[in-house]
Amino acid sequence: MSYDHYQEAEELISMLENVGLKYYGESLQRAMDEGATGTEIFMSLRWYIGQFLAEVSVDDVIKAKAKRLLNELDKALQ
Repeated sequence: MSYDHYQEAEELISMLENVGLKYYGESLQRAMDEGATGTEIFMSLRWYIGQFLAEVSVDDVIKAKAKRLLNELDKALQ
């Protein structure tokens, strides 16, 4: 089974919004909605995920999902 970056991002957005981190969820959603190409979307997602991981403390489940998505985005952009 291949990794679905977009589905994982949608799940992360939902998780962030459910714990009151709506700003970060909206930032990720905007990156997906406004990106013109897959590369642009992936780069934007990568940047916003890095920002939120550096700025806020989240539970281990959310952190693990975000780090996995970040890692998979990095692989896809190589």
